[in-house]
Amino acid sequence: FYVKEGLLLKQTSSFQRWKRRYFKLRGRTLYYAKDSKSLIFDEVDLSDASVAETSTKNINNSFTVITPFRKLMLCAESRKEMEDWISALKSVQKWETYEASQFNMEHFSGMHNWYACSHARPTFCNVCREALPGVTSHGLSCEVCKFKAHKRCAIRSTNNCKWTTLASIGNDIIEDEDGVSMPHQWLEGNLPVSAKCVVCDRNCGSVRRLQDWRCLWCKAIVHNSCKEQLGKVCPLGQCKVSIIPPTALNSIDSDGFWKATSPSCSSPLLVLANSKSGDNQGVKFLRRFKQLLNPAQVFDLMNGGPQLGLRLFQKFETFRTLVCGGDGSVGWVLSELDKLSLHKQCQLGVLPLGTGNDLARVLGWGGLCDDDAQLLQILEKLERATTKMLDRWSVMTFEVPTKQTPAIVKEEDPSDSPLQITQYADSVATHLTKILDSDKHSDIISSAKFLCGTVNDFVAEVGKAYERATENKEEADAMAKKCAMLNEKLDSLVKALSEDANAQLVPSGSISPDESNSDQSRPFRSREQLMLRANSLKKALRQIIDQAEKECPGGHHCFSYVETETISCNPDACTEKCVMNNYFGIGLDAKISLEFNNKRDVHPKKCSSRTKNMMWYGVLGTKELVQKTYKNLEQRVQLECDGVPMSLPSLQGLAVLNIPSYAGGINFWGGTKENNNFGAPSFDDKKLEVVAVFGSMQMAMSRVINLQHHRITQCRQVKITILGDEGVPVQVDGEAWIQPPGIVQIVHKNRAQMLTRDRAFESTLKSWEDKRKGDSRPARPRLNSQQSMEYLSEEECAQVQQLGLVADTLINRCVYVCL
Repeated sequence: FYVKEGLLLKQTSSFQRWKRRYFKLRGRTLYYAKDSKSLIFDEVDLSDASVAETSTKNINNSFTVITPFRKLMLCAESRKEMEDWISALKSVQKWETYEASQFNMEHFSGMHNWYACSHARPTFCNVCREALPGVTSHGLSCEVCKFKAHKRCAIRSTNNCKWTTLASIGNDIIEDEDGVSMPHQWLEGNLPVSAKCVVCDRNCGSVRRLQDWRCLWCKAIVHNSCKEQLGKVCPLGQCKVSIIPPTALNSIDSDGFWKATSPSCSSPLLVLANSKSGDNQGVKFLRRFKQLLNPAQVFDLMNGGPQLGLRLFQKFETFRTLVCGGDGSVGWVLSELDKLSLHKQCQLGVLPLGTGNDLARVLGWGGLCDDDAQLLQILEKLERATTKMLDRWSVMTFEVPTKQTPAIVKEEDPSDSPLQITQYADSVATHLTKILDSDKHSDIISSAKFLCGTVNDFVAEVGKAYERATENKEEADAMAKKCAMLNEKLDSLVKALSEDANAQLVPSGSISPDESNSDQSRPFRSREQLMLRANSLKKALRQIIDQAEKECPGGHHCFSYVETETISCNPDACTEKCVMNNYFGIGLDAKISLEFNNKRDVHPKKCSSRTKNMMWYGVLGTKELVQKTYKNLEQRVQLECDGVPMSLPSLQGLAVLNIPSYAGGINFWGGTKENNNFGAPSFDDKKLEVVAVFGSMQMAMSRVINLQHHRITQCRQVKITILGDEGVPVQVDGEAWIQPPGIVQIVHKNRAQMLTRDRAFESTLKSWEDKRKGDSRPARPRLNSQQSMEYLSEEECAQVQQLGLVADTLINRCVYVCL
């Protein structure tokens, strides 16, 4: 039985080259060979071995297996694969059964998490107390508690890493009549240069040996001699509001949830960090959060997802969650909150590490955080944050059936042939397009003839279907009038086209050779007039379909709509494709996002940093500036806002905004204030902002100035109909795909509690704290004469008495002179 096996890169001793080898872990032995089919495997005894990450930034996912006799430098393809191998190698040292997907608290607590590092100043091993080598990476450091060790000493270190649960504290726990208290957890030596004792306020630490102590929780530093004078109960330090003390986590229930036994953690903080976000900066943030908080509060999204952490916190009445990553990570966590129904318990904050970070911008946390040294200040700001509700929207889709699928369903009389609306709608749409787009008279007249025949046949079929579906004569007469009106509008369009066919073409700016005979010779009718007549015809056609749908028994059973005027989507037909938190796009911006996602999947190394990602977006946007793939998107989609059809200009895309930040910080709506036509955009008003995308140049200019000429409307529900036979790219919060012809509806889903940074409140609070510090300066104590004498030495008492005698003599003389 092999615990784990797979391919890894192994560093050779010659010029530090890397070669691919196949590894198998069985019992306490690691085997490796050239490939999985080899008969002879080399082996490494892991009885006295230790494992450590090699790269601090973890760019190459390398780790080291150290034994008393040899050292293996290995490299995995991904960070998750590396962590799985490290977990497996650690587990066999304690004869544990390795389960990558199961949460194992014993494996999580106590054991040090090593990584190889160098040291710029004298540092000493916490095991043998000898000095570590200086500039080379021969020493190991625990990423959580900063325990230091030689590579040869690591296996002999005790499992005394930072506590996580009540059971991990052991005999150090403090029990009294008030209950269980959290003690200090001390680590000896290797203190910073400027360290001072909290008891005597004198310098601590030494560059010559291992001495003095540091608490892993409250960060207090004390001398060996002052340690007993400090209270035994740990106050947990600056982050006490966010920390879950180990005494509050008694154990894990059988259902996998924490048993929270202490009321001290009224609003604990769950940290979910994406180790792949922010140029792999997520690894540094994971380590730093484990140092500041309880390691049981910190989880890597790439190792099990958000569900594990959320389930462990599910029994807290309220808790806060900090997502360290991009907009995709935030959406992932919000979706898990939906599944677990935790929106009422959980308040969500965002630490931006991704590329776009639009949601973090509007919540006040900025567009980027790449310095893990600022985490202490960020935690303080998170504790002072206010809560706002974020509207979340369901993106519902309905794909039209293929043309081979029967488009019409009839329930009553299967012997009657169903009305094939699809073929008429296809024909009308095709011939209208030819009439409006073509410049050749022959094509226009030919399409007009076919259009005339199509509409006549359509009217006849509608009449037959309507007579079968209704017995009300008044309704039948109303439908007959609408059909007659449709024929009139068609005749008007055909007549106009016939007049244009007989007209003499006159070049622009010239005069007709025979102005007096203007009735017989007219210039070609403008395309705008033809467009109006064609749209009038389409509107009449739609009215007939709507009337038939409304009056026929069974409603939608009479016609199954497929094209422009004939697509119908009821709540049962549409299914939820995804959830939108930030914005929805169709057309140009979605195509750019789709191409970028495809490139990232094929060449992940070319999109491994924020700078590279922004560069690729610029390149793809510039390419679209030339190609203009979706130049006439308004002919391929229809837009309805709150049930009202919207007339679209010539555009390349549509954007539906929930937040006033788009594509990495663009205020695409063009302002944040209310005016006569539109209200101020907000993410908690249950309204969406719809804007037109005219081109990549417009999107680029929106980063510099507030453009407002592309606003369409504000609404509570959006319906987009995709026409034709080809799909159109769409994107939701940066995730793009090709949406087939049909309907896309955006409707309100729910609301999530988001932690928002209130800078005005922070400024007011800081001013109040500064004033309080100024008012609380210790005043000089006022003592009576007896108390004053108790605080003075014998010599000082004699001097005070002599001063009193001299003062008394002086007062008597002054009185004598006055008399």
